[in-house]
Amino acid sequence: MILDEIVLHNFGLYADRQSITLTPPSADRPVILFGGLNGAGKTTLLDAFQVCLYGPFAKIADRNSVSYQDYLARSVHRGSKAKEAAIEIAFRHTIEGQEDHYRLHRSWKVTPSGCKEHFQVLKNDQLDIALADNWITQVEDLFPPNIAHLFLFDGEQIEGYAAHENSQRLIGSAIQNLLSLDIVDQLEKDLQVYERRKRTEEKDDAGRSEIKEAEATLKELRRRIETLKQEQAALRTHKLDRKRKALADADKQYRKLGELYDQRAAIEQRKSEAEARTEEGAALLRDLAAGELPLVLVRGLLESSQTRDAEEEEGRRAREVSSVLEDRDKKILKRLRSESIDDSALKALQTYLAKDRRQRKKQGAQETVLDLLPEVRADLHSLIRDQLDNQVRDGRTALQRQADARSAAEHIQIEHASIPSSDAIAEVLSIRDELREEIEKLEAEFAALSAEIERTTREIERRQQSLTRILEADAKIEAGRQDRERILRHTGKVRGTLGQFRQAVIARHVKRIEQLVLESYQQLLRKGSLVTRLTIDPEKFNLTLYGRDGSVLTAERLSAGERQLLAIALLWGLAKASGRPLPTAIDTPLGRLDTSHRMHLVERYFPYASHQVLLFSTDEEITGPYLQSLKPYIGRSYHLAYDDTGGSTHVLPGYFEEREAA
Repeated sequence: MILDEIVLHNFGLYADRQSITLTPPSADRPVILFGGLNGAGKTTLLDAFQVCLYGPFAKIADRNSVSYQDYLARSVHRGSKAKEAAIEIAFRHTIEGQEDHYRLHRSWKVTPSGCKEHFQVLKNDQLDIALADNWITQVEDLFPPNIAHLFLFDGEQIEGYAAHENSQRLIGSAIQNLLSLDIVDQLEKDLQVYERRKRTEEKDDAGRSEIKEAEATLKELRRRIETLKQEQAALRTHKLDRKRKALADADKQYRKLGELYDQRAAIEQRKSEAEARTEEGAALLRDLAAGELPLVLVRGLLESSQTRDAEEEEGRRAREVSSVLEDRDKKILKRLRSESIDDSALKALQTYLAKDRRQRKKQGAQETVLDLLPEVRADLHSLIRDQLDNQVRDGRTALQRQADARSAAEHIQIEHASIPSSDAIAEVLSIRDELREEIEKLEAEFAALSAEIERTTREIERRQQSLTRILEADAKIEAGRQDRERILRHTGKVRGTLGQFRQAVIARHVKRIEQLVLESYQQLLRKGSLVTRLTIDPEKFNLTLYGRDGSVLTAERLSAGERQLLAIALLWGLAKASGRPLPTAIDTPLGRLDTSHRMHLVERYFPYASHQVLLFSTDEEITGPYLQSLKPYIGRSYHLAYDDTGGSTHVLPGYFEEREAA
């Protein structure tokens, strides 16, 4: 099976219609990587596959005891005014070389009378009503819901599968579903019910009363255990999980405040340096203001003074030469007359010289106002020509530097103001400690409920055995009933045969499952020779590991990371044992693994988990070296961007680092 596309319309956090292409571009790039922060909708997207494929039979983590119709109503995007939502999945499935294309469309609408669902199936682009009506049967052949947990799972929750009891349940359930032994079990239960009914026929009043009382007690105990399980689920969902999330937020806040608090000395040093630079800039501006810079404001007046001084200098020179010129002119005219110059020319020259003397006399008569000394005149000329421009340039440079220094000082002042006080750190620590105490109490309460459930389960088994003994004893009393005895005898033989058949089928396939799980675990392990053999008890489904020296490896001898890898190996091996080429989707894929085990998972599992692998990662998981190691196998990547303002998530192309680089 290849998932080609999923379309979400107002489902959960996903507003409007959003289409996501899932087809791997090539066989050697099977990984489709989704990146999103906590709460951005990764689990919602994983739930969408279950809802669209299995409808009311979908196993969704946060559904709890809510009815399927109520779940659909609650899953409509809250930010949308519409009262309807839909999910579409397009996939391909090949059987005996024949490839068929399917498109599932599941939509629902909230009405005053309830939630109305519509489901349709298109096969090879043709609407198939019969296929839609019998889809729950058809999906057993495509993607059986009983083994869906081997391919669609949450990475943070699988560590518990490595625990003794949990691994028993996982292996037992998987073998039951893989080998279709649930049919055998159901037949055996039906035979037991049939036997009980036959044994209660024609009972005397005392016998019937005892049997009814025993059955009523069993019914009450079963009701009690269901109530306890509901209380336990409510405790986990509404209290324990919320407190754990609050503790994670408090830890994050403490790390953030602690980093600022630890950097306070460096921040204060930068603040002092910025203030010193600001003061130096102010001192430089004061020095400039104390010099020639203010004269820039009266530059026009200075230039006017220079012009006036030039005019006064010309007048002074005119006064000095006016008397000399008159004598010179007389001598010139006298000489020219002696040379017998033409009278008209002589007269014109005389007129010109007289006019020149009048002009100079007029110029010399101008009033002297400034009367500047030569050194003052030189200083004025130098100031106007060079110094004022230099002062303007220096002033602008100093002002720009001072503005930069003030901006830097304001920025570091904001950073300094954000340094938390010791009281703030203590308050966060206090909140964190309180949350831890509350979580411990809730976990103790959760454990007490688990113990009560276990005790009640044992009581049910004891009562069931007692009822069986009563029925068996009563059956002996009515041994004369040949027909009933014959039926009971044959049903007992059939049940015995079914038990033998069940054991034979399991024994035949368990060796292959052991080998597949062992190969998967050795491929994932950092220590290749840590586990050399493993066995599965075909009756109790106990998982036993053996080291290289042949000794049994207990769970305590494995690190937390090795236990989590064992859980992944169980899922991987059982998925291989199913013989079904199905896509694998993993939410929070790296969970709580340490660095070395994370890299082994990235290099040795994700590229080979299936022909199509969907990974839903936070920004603290597949990053850095893990992302670099996985990149050659990534066919497509998406970013689940949550908009806090609109309360919705949008699917954008590109992973975290690609979005940031863009």
